[in-house]
Amino acid sequence: MDNRLSNLYTLLAKQGKIVEINQLAKRFHVSTRTIYNDINKLNETLSSVSEKTIIIDKARVEYSVDSPVDIEKLLLNNSDFVSSDKQIRRIRVLESILLSAGIFSSEDLLQRTLVSKNTLLSDLQKIKRKLEENGIELETLPFRGYRVIGDEILIRNLLAATLEQDPLLFETEHFEHEKELLRDIEAFIEKICDRLGIQLSDEAFQKVLIHFWITKKRIELGETLSTISEKDFLSKEEQTLFDYRRELAELFGQPVSSTEQIYLANKLSEASITKYQELISDKWVTFNLLVETFITAVNSELPELVFKGDQKLYEGLINHLRPAYKRTLAKESLENPMYDYVLDHYCDLHLIIRKQISSIEKMLEITFSDHEISFFTLFFAASLERKKFYVPHKTKIVIICHAGISTSEILKSKIKNIFNVDVIGTFGAKEGVKWLTDHKVDLVITTISLEIKSVPFVQVNPYLSEEDISIISGFIKPVFHEVEVGKLLEIVKQYAVLSPQQVQSLSKEFTNYLNLKSSENITREYQPMLKEVLTEELIDLHYRAENRDEAVRRSGELLVKNNLATDAYIEGMIKNVEVNGTYIVIAPGIAMPHARPEEGALAIGFSVVTLAEPVVFGHPKNDPVKIVIGLCAVDHQTHLKALAELVEILSHEENVERFLKAKEAKEILAMVKGGNES
Repeated sequence: MDNRLSNLYTLLAKQGKIVEINQLAKRFHVSTRTIYNDINKLNETLSSVSEKTIIIDKARVEYSVDSPVDIEKLLLNNSDFVSSDKQIRRIRVLESILLSAGIFSSEDLLQRTLVSKNTLLSDLQKIKRKLEENGIELETLPFRGYRVIGDEILIRNLLAATLEQDPLLFETEHFEHEKELLRDIEAFIEKICDRLGIQLSDEAFQKVLIHFWITKKRIELGETLSTISEKDFLSKEEQTLFDYRRELAELFGQPVSSTEQIYLANKLSEASITKYQELISDKWVTFNLLVETFITAVNSELPELVFKGDQKLYEGLINHLRPAYKRTLAKESLENPMYDYVLDHYCDLHLIIRKQISSIEKMLEITFSDHEISFFTLFFAASLERKKFYVPHKTKIVIICHAGISTSEILKSKIKNIFNVDVIGTFGAKEGVKWLTDHKVDLVITTISLEIKSVPFVQVNPYLSEEDISIISGFIKPVFHEVEVGKLLEIVKQYAVLSPQQVQSLSKEFTNYLNLKSSENITREYQPMLKEVLTEELIDLHYRAENRDEAVRRSGELLVKNNLATDAYIEGMIKNVEVNGTYIVIAPGIAMPHARPEEGALAIGFSVVTLAEPVVFGHPKNDPVKIVIGLCAVDHQTHLKALAELVEILSHEENVERFLKAKEAKEILAMVKGGNES
């Protein structure tokens, strides 16, 4: 066994004084995150034998005892620890059961857990109920032993949840050899994330790591997944894993079936991310329209607030919705560590979010847990925080947070509202430390212990306590006044009756007059209707394209010709199709190529190109393409009303046929305007 844990304990016990975590990390040649995890493991061992635990406070460690315990004996044998703590003992038995193949006996479990037979039999009764609660049966076979019966995915999910409660498992002698494998899996996941262009939160990364390890172990036991039903196309995660299938096979020591690859890809798609990205993936049009409708619905219940037009709110929701949807489909629960904070500080807002999110649930045919819904609430709470203060001069900082986007956003918003800061970015621990090697800031604010040599840092709680604020004040000066538009409107309502339209107008006037920060992030841009942005000059009928790129280029040329985009936008469209070709085909025979706003978009616009001969785009179900819709958007939201109208029109097969049969552009425009001209 790696003796770092015992050496760390011995060092702390001998010194008997406060030690900086970064000093410990330097001494043991590991990251501060590793030291933090090691101390958690030591504390679990110490608490199991009722010994004093190690104190961690603001990246400092304190431990003082008269008689140190024989920590090496506890860690190596692990028997006292397991036998004395009912919870961890039963967790270990459950892990042994779920990592057993076929039929196993009580003697097998006794050898692994080192408890008495009576204790084991008593624990098994509790464990049976736990398994039943998760849809799994522990079958008793007379004179033979036991056998686990249940859906393989349910078994893996329960095993993952159990392992998360047992940080010391991989420190035991039985699992010591797994450490190198875990390091290899970690490197593989990092490579996949780099290829996908995503950054996972630290917690999400750990969950994915555990699922990869479990999958390998279950496959080795001969417990594999049954064939998953055929899909129309592969997700980005699935395609990337298929591209790396040889490396995955080498990692697992055997070929990995496509079903198992899809399962692992799903775990990646369920993971929370810390980096915003343009998600061109399955259901991207649906997700965009759902988020816009959701924000509008929430805003209708709080008309004095301006959520619509908040680009950061929109980006956060659109990036969170997909993994939340995937998690819910997979029955993968995710607890929000700030759930109680949400209920205590944003209860009314949470009730509104819970009510209005039903439109998303209905459309996607799912039901979010209340913990999952609370993440959505945090995005709106962050939007509220952005409206409260104006900060004229800012100190440059970065935030390093171990949780996902919603947690980092609420922390970021609170910090920006209280202090004169410019938050350059939010990162997970891995990406944050890496980013700081090449960039300079004035201060780092982190929710976890880590080593940073080049810049001052402060460790805080995710909810930013008064103590945290006091510590940060030692580095930067806070802004002492708070201005909230909602409060001002409540005062006005005491003396005048305001219509909903007047409330919204007055809210905007207050925001502009007081020069609130919300004017930086929130612009109530007009969303034009489709008939306002689609003209005859943007329609080309029966165009002959030799291939996909020619069809896409023609749709872009119409946008450029009408001064809606630059030539660079066309190249961006073609590049985007090369990367996301499958997702660009949004329905049978219909493709919607586009590029990023910063790649040359000048104004909102749509072009329509019907093809004389269908063209293959690479979609296994929706090919060949007969209609190409060129989309030009200057931001994430202002084009959505027109897009929703167009999607509604083309969702009817008879309208698609009318598009294809049209001989003049005015026939299509008549459909857009609601006419019946043919």
